Amino acid sequence: MQRVFQPFHKLQWQLSLSYLLVVVIATPILFGTGLALVTLTPSPTPAQQLVQLLSHSVMPLVPHPIDSQDAAARSRLNVWASNFVLNQHPVKEDKSLQVPQLNAAETLAVVVIDSAGRVAGSNPALSSGNTAIDPASLAFFLQKLRINGPAAQQVIQAALANEQNLTKLVNTLSDGQTLAAAPLLDTRQDVNGVLFVSVRGLRNDPQASSLLSKLLVWLPGREVQPGTEFTTFLPYALLLLLICSVIGTIFGMLTARRITRRLQRITSAAHAWSEGNFQVHVSDQAADELGQLTQDLNRMAQHIEKLFGAQQQLASLEERQRVARDLHDSVKQQAFALTLLIGAAQSHLLDNLPAAQTQLQKAGELSDQIRQELTAILQQLRPVALTEQNLQTALRAYLAQWSQQTGTVCEYQATSPSAGTEAAALHPAIEEALFRVLQEALGNVARHSQASRVQVQFAQEPDQVCLRITDNGKGFALEQATDNGHGLANMRERVEEYGGTFHISSMAGETVVTGCISLAQKCRDVESEKACERTDHHSSR
Repeated sequence: MQRVFQPFHKLQWQLSLSYLLVVVIATPILFGTGLALVTLTPSPTPAQQLVQLLSHSVMPLVPHPIDSQDAAARSRLNVWASNFVLNQHPVKEDKSLQVPQLNAAETLAVVVIDSAGRVAGSNPALSSGNTAIDPASLAFFLQKLRINGPAAQQVIQAALANEQNLTKLVNTLSDGQTLAAAPLLDTRQDVNGVLFVSVRGLRNDPQASSLLSKLLVWLPGREVQPGTEFTTFLPYALLLLLICSVIGTIFGMLTARRITRRLQRITSAAHAWSEGNFQVHVSDQAADELGQLTQDLNRMAQHIEKLFGAQQQLASLEERQRVARDLHDSVKQQAFALTLLIGAAQSHLLDNLPAAQTQLQKAGELSDQIRQELTAILQQLRPVALTEQNLQTALRAYLAQWSQQTGTVCEYQATSPSAGTEAAALHPAIEEALFRVLQEALGNVARHSQASRVQVQFAQEPDQVCLRITDNGKGFALEQATDNGHGLANMRERVEEYGGTFHISSMAGETVVTGCISLAQKCRDVESEKACERTDHHSSR
């Protein structure tokens, strides 16, 4: 069973199913609701179908104007009514008249009534030859045709009032006669007359009882002309499509929002990893592609963390090997030579005192060299001066010691923050980086520049700290100095490791080395962070 549903754990299938659900579930629900309304809505009765037919098919064919006072208009209406009734009988049907067929077996009378309630034309026509017909002639005419006067007047008055309820525009009598009326509208949709018919033998119109017609009957204020059901239903179909689209869009937005949040968690973890914090893990237990990606990234972070730990151990091992090699190549050999000198001096103490003194003097000089070598090796690890004092004091002390050893005049100048601003405590790793830059720069001065004066400027501001070393030596070409390995690359790497800037300018008589580190920057990678922790530990000691 798990294998059957396993493909649906994939993100691709989830997105596909989300839109499939809209089509398979939402759309049938909406259609089902509409069909339920259609089923519950009764079909129009044959009498109501007759009124619809009069309103939509017959009314546009009635000649205008409709005026009972105009003899010519009455004549046209009488002819039209006669032709209309004539066309309702299959035996006498005239195909050239293009008159719609009523859904009745027999058409008894057709009367056109003007807006004043007077007969403007009819079939059968009035026998009176008066040109003007008074209002009472309608009742007289109905009585002559043996039409129930009160029932006819009721549907006629409803039509004159432009009644929209079909049940009020039709009346079926006990003798099987059906009376129906439809309002005649002008171009402004005002009622200017009534079309009244009396028929017998109504029958159901299959076209009026179609599914689309039934669907549109329940819509408020809508009456559908037979044959136009599709065009009338089209706007509602488009509305239904719009509703389905909105539902699909909302569902898609919710799905995309969930995916976006999961991707944001991955992005946040990746940002933390880029800063060297591999303790952050992404929490996502889903079984889709994003869940698998999350698990792979978490495993990758663990592997990288172990790799950095191994690299740190390897770097520590390499450092110990380098120190051991330096001790073996320099201090050990010098200590062995010191032992020989002391032994030679002892052998000459009794018989040759001057020779013994010479050997002891050489032993003293060699001992001083051993001390200097040990000092250099220790300073390459962590400057002892920085474990006992702050950076400025250590710089000043080292500069004085270096000046005494080399005989070069040294000047030290420190600039504090502006008044009212307290100097921030420097991180031990930054202090060590700047101290190493000073050592490397002064070493280059002693070996290559032939300078007689060195000026060191230390400036600490609230946002950064700068070290500037200037000498009056012979200068050098930067390209050649980089190729010859004067340590310039090492100084640059130490400063830029903490997001700082490093600059060198050199000409005959002046060489300037400047390194600035922003105090807002932190250790850039795991190795430097471990170095920071290590120096913090030494400082606390």
